Amino acid sequence: MSENREPIFRLSFVSSGAVVPTPTASEVLARLRSGAPWDEACICPAQGDFPRAHISWHDSEGFNVHCFENEHSLGHFLVNEHGFSRPSVEINLGGQALERWPRELFVSEELAAEALKYLFECAQLKPSLSWTGTGEFPREAIWQGREERESWERTYRVRRT
Repeated sequence: MSENREPIFRLSFVSSGAVVPTPTASEVLARLRSGAPWDEACICPAQGDFPRAHISWHDSEGFNVHCFENEHSLGHFLVNEHGFSRPSVEINLGGQALERWPRELFVSEELAAEALKYLFECAQLKPSLSWTGTGEFPREAIWQGREERESWERTYRVRRT
């Protein structure tokens, strides 16, 4: 009897509370591309919380892959390169803040699939890929918190009419 030595992961999506066995990397990415623009996949071991990956699709920008190695990790983003452009991609952080991030945090399907395949096989970040820490890239806050969001929404609505 042969043993399956690959780590076993579970997958969930923001749009669905169901936890399912992890399909292939390409299946995860295809579902994100075809889903709601706010959807996000969360992948973690079936018997634990780490390593953990959060993946989202941003139309015309690419995939955002954010991984945490353990409970002490602040997280690392998969990047195209380490030289960052001016923050220009708007990211809504769960309704708590709206920020702009640099384009380098959004990667191709091929690069995202390579990172996920390695995570599924080895339960760690692929060291040959480029990663940056959560606080190690330029970002701009557009609003934070309820009061700033409501003020921004009022201003934005006035400008559009």
